[in-house]
Amino acid sequence: MTGVILLYGFEELGDILAVQSAAAPLGAQVRPVWRDGWRTPVGELAAGVSPAGGAVSGPFGGRMLVFCGLDGRLDGLLSALRSAGIGPECYKAVLTAHNRTWDGLTLLAELQRERRNLSAGEEGGCRK
Repeated sequence: MTGVILLYGFEELGDILAVQSAAAPLGAQVRPVWRDGWRTPVGELAAGVSPAGGAVSGPFGGRMLVFCGLDGRLDGLLSALRSAGIGPECYKAVLTAHNRTWDGLTLLAELQRERRNLSAGEEGGCRK
């Protein structure tokens, strides 16, 4: 069984190893994405293509996990990640046909926008 988790904004070895230990029992590979891969489409990185561009300066803007080919294992993986200390502050996305051509920075911006919209909805009394 295969599958890949792309890690963006993970700079501490302990955090990378925590994700690896959570992912290993589920047969998922962990691939940290460094600055030179932030502008490479996530679908290409998931397929094992080397990063295409130069390094981006500045911080990534958060930590983000992109789950690729892990259908049916996400519930167990998310539970294992919580147990490993990877909490809700970390953005999480699933690779889809819609977002596979986006680079990591574009995907992060979309996740941040969605989180802001959800927070605004909760503050506005739209919770069910």
